[in-house]
Amino acid sequence: MSLTQKIKNIPKSPGVYFFKDKNGKIIYIGKANSLKNRVSQYFKKGAKHPLKTQKLVENIFDIDFLRCESEIDALIEEAKQIKKHNPKYNVLLRDDKNYFFVGITKENYPRVFITHQPNDKNTEYIGPFTEGFALKETLKVLRKSFPFRHCKTLPKKACLQYHLGRCLAPCIKPSTKTKVKQNINYIKKILKGERQALAEKLKRQMKKYAKEEKFEKANEVKKQLQSIQKIFEHRFFLEDFKKIKKEKINWESIEKFIQKFLKTKKKISKVEAYDISNISGKYAVGSMVVFKDGLPDKSQYRKFKIKYQEQEPNDPKMMQEVLLRRFKKKEWEKPDLIILDGGITQLNAVLKIAPKNQLIVSLAKKHEEIYVPSDEKKGKASIYSAKNFPEDVKFFFQHIRDEAHRFAITFHRQIRNKDFLKK
Repeated sequence: MSLTQKIKNIPKSPGVYFFKDKNGKIIYIGKANSLKNRVSQYFKKGAKHPLKTQKLVENIFDIDFLRCESEIDALIEEAKQIKKHNPKYNVLLRDDKNYFFVGITKENYPRVFITHQPNDKNTEYIGPFTEGFALKETLKVLRKSFPFRHCKTLPKKACLQYHLGRCLAPCIKPSTKTKVKQNINYIKKILKGERQALAEKLKRQMKKYAKEEKFEKANEVKKQLQSIQKIFEHRFFLEDFKKIKKEKINWESIEKFIQKFLKTKKKISKVEAYDISNISGKYAVGSMVVFKDGLPDKSQYRKFKIKYQEQEPNDPKMMQEVLLRRFKKKEWEKPDLIILDGGITQLNAVLKIAPKNQLIVSLAKKHEEIYVPSDEKKGKASIYSAKNFPEDVKFFFQHIRDEAHRFAITFHRQIRNKDFLKK
């Protein structure tokens, strides 16, 4: 099979690709959010590659790939494969750059950090990783499920990271030593690409506890398993964010597709997206981000402190409150399209108070589903899968949704941290 044919058969999923020379030896390993798009770039007609990359392309006689579940999975698998094969061009193409390593100190309460220089005998290093941003994001996600220490020197009292749930505070809680050790062990296994083996071990442990009727311990292990699964569902669209900065968005194409699936001829230029952030109803905030012709217009971003005071948290009610307050702002330029973070309940809540003929959809994270109000019956919605949209349209929805989420989370943390510092 020719290289051209092989490239056609490569999937668009995240994964790791392998370039081989005429002898079948692996000469380069890379990762990608979309394998097909990334590999195709090397062979694009008229592409102006640096000299070292040109030499690499000239020596590619075969391509192989490994499909991964997510970007985090691909990042970890790439590091594992580079360490295993040490390909010639991975070294040559990074002569002017440094690889990234995760350092874990050999202390009673280990510190976890990122470095370019793996040269301390008292530290274990995992890597090499090629993307610093992706690695930082991965550690952020891991830290939410498996808190670890980041400070160079143990403080005399618990810092803010403990109160935010990112550290177990071994500085004031020596009793957490076993839990700290366990978290570090899990992080090591995950970063070394041993996730499946870890999951199987936890499943066996959970069954053992259940058989012994130690149900609390069994439930704790179950939560750890679920945390690992959630980590690898996490997406941060690293390559797409880089691409959007370098290339002009073809908004005309995206707009036409949106008009088609929304069955409208109305012009769509200004799009507003909304998200809610809270912890069990506490410190509830809402965010509004604005995109004009596919690109963020940060001058129009807005934050909302939510006034909803019921005991039970209610995201649809909170979303309704935010949009009601937004619609009262007659001086603000009207949006052509509103995107809500959530499902049918958020959509229905906002439709009750929205101006007539306002285009509104909701986007559910879990399965990337877009809910569009149905003309046939109130309370019903047509459901579209964003996974089936063209790449540029899919990226637009994901990008604006993630930007609204980022903005809401940032504001939520500010409010929470201010309250904590007052205590």
